[in-house]
Amino acid sequence: MGIREKLNENPNITTGITIGIIVLALGFIVWQIMGGDGAGTPQTEMYYSADDGATYFADDVSKVPPYDHEGKQAVRAYVFKCSDGTPFVAYLERMAPEVRDKYEAALKLQSDPEKGPQAMMDAESMSMESMEVKKPGGSKWVKRTNPEADTIVQVACPDGTTNGLSIVFP
Repeated sequence: MGIREKLNENPNITTGITIGIIVLALGFIVWQIMGGDGAGTPQTEMYYSADDGATYFADDVSKVPPYDHEGKQAVRAYVFKCSDGTPFVAYLERMAPEVRDKYEAALKLQSDPEKGPQAMMDAESMSMESMEVKKPGGSKWVKRTNPEADTIVQVACPDGTTNGLSIVFP
């Protein structure tokens, strides 16, 4: 006698198995939503550098780079590691300095019932159009919308491969 026949003859077993599968699936979904594997945990800190990527430090993710950090301009640092486990700054990111103040003003208006929706759209537009990137030690900042930026944010290990490449968060 096959499994199908056995299940057809015992509807209580079939119902029990079905309920068990549903409970397991719902439990897995809730576990994922609640951040059971750490992936659902909101990032509260990012890495920044105030010395062109030579070193980096963790700070509040809501800071808009560049910002003043101990008398120097800090920018966001994207830190990666390869199979050997040694972290390195792959590239740096900032908002174009001439737009930064307008961006922060738009962020502050987002909670205003009348001006909030427009401020949110303005902030999003400024964020997309005004972000700049460069490699550590690079001479110029490049707008993120410029095709040249794609080569800057393409990350490879120091040996030129991508073996074990992964981003590092604080």
